[in-house]
This record gives sequence, structure tokens and C-alpha cells, in this order.
Amino acid sequence: MSLYRDKGVVLRSYKLGESDRIVVIMTENFGKVRAVAKGVRKTKSKIGARLEPMSHVDIQLYRGRELDTVSQVESMGSAARLHNNLEKLSQGMSMLEAVDMIAEDRQPSAHLYRMLVGGLTALMEQDSPVMLPAFYWKLLAAEGVRPQVRNCIGCNTEEGLVAFDVVGGGVQCRNCRTGVSISEPVLLLLQQVLGGMLITALAQSESSASFELAQLATQAMEHHIERRLRSVAMFNPRH
Repeated sequence: MSLYRDKGVVLRSYKLGESDRIVVIMTENFGKVRAVAKGVRKTKSKIGARLEPMSHVDIQLYRGRELDTVSQVESMGSAARLHNNLEKLSQGMSMLEAVDMIAEDRQPSAHLYRMLVGGLTALMEQDSPVMLPAFYWKLLAAEGVRPQVRNCIGCNTEEGLVAFDVVGGGVQCRNCRTGVSISEPVLLLLQQVLGGMLITALAQSESSASFELAQLATQAMEHHIERRLRSVAMFNPRH
């Protein structure tokens, strides 16, 4: 087995046997990696706490045929501020799940790693009801499914945009409308998020527009990954 080292964010983990755990990590250079962390469920384990979801780590692994093996782990920063706040925890777990669903095993995706690190860092540093939906929209745009938000996807007009079609991938005017209604404040937020004004969008206070934006972002993400987001359903029973 060959030894390699990389930086990564722990996406999730699950039990293996009596004392081991399998961890799924979004790495910077090797894509999504699945690895066995041996003995981490024992009380004397020194690395178990470093392999919790949302942990940012410098990790050394042995490459295996299907599963790699964790050799060393060093923490690159604590995610305690997320774990100690239920709202931030729910948003952080939703970010992890979205990246987990999009990333492919062992396929280098440095942009996904960077976006996840940036999203979790911003989540720790700022309170914003737009944080998670903005992350979803940016993630979709990075994956090549950027929605059209300034012109109708049907006739290309910029006037009277009143709906958003998740399947069609963008906004619609009254004449072309087939999607769900979208209010002017939500349209503005969406244009800010995808138009280089993310800081302005994140500064918005909680409102019906931020809630509507989050609902729409979730629908768009679920359409792209072709499944429901478990983390969203878990923390939002109305979903």
C-alpha cells in the first residue's frame, strides 16, 4: 500500500466492527476518500475526536483497493462553534451532505474542497439566513448548472420575471411561466448571490424572502442530486 498525505474535511462517518470507524473525507487533491480509522471508538483513542463531521484535518493515509486506512490525523481548526449551535450545526451538516452527494469517489475536485472549507468558515464567522441557500446556489453554479436569473429562460426578456422553473433552470416571465412564483425580493437576493454581490446578500436579515430563497435553493439542489436531502428533512420538519 502507498502512503499519501492531504488536507480534507470529514463529511461523515459510521461504525465498523467493535472499535473501528469508516470516515468519508473531502480531500483537496484526491477527491472524496473513504478510509478506515482503526480503534478510534476506544476510549484511549487520540484521533477519534479529530475525525468528527465538519473537522478540517491534515491526514495521512495508506491507499487500499476499496478503503484507505488512516495513519495520522492533525487538526487544522476546531468546528466547536458549529457543534455548539444547533442552527449552525444543521446548516453545516447540510453543506456536508450536498458536497457528499455531488463529489465522486477518488475524483480530484479541489474546487469542492475549497468551497466547503470556505462555506464552513463563513458559517462560523457570520450569522446569516442566506448562508446555506447561497452555498447551494454557488455549488450548483460551480457544477455547471448555474440558473439563469436575469432573463426569462423562455423568451429572454428581462421584464416581468415572476416565476422560477427548477427543471428549466431559471426565471420566467408571466407569458412563459410554468414554475413556482418568485417575489421581487427573492429575485434580487438570487441575483446578488450569483452576480458577485454575495457579501450584500449575506448581510440581509431573516425575512420571508430569505425563507423563500432557502426553499427554492433546496428544491434546486435536490433536483440536481435526484434525491431528498436528509439533513434538511431532519432539521426542518416542514420540508
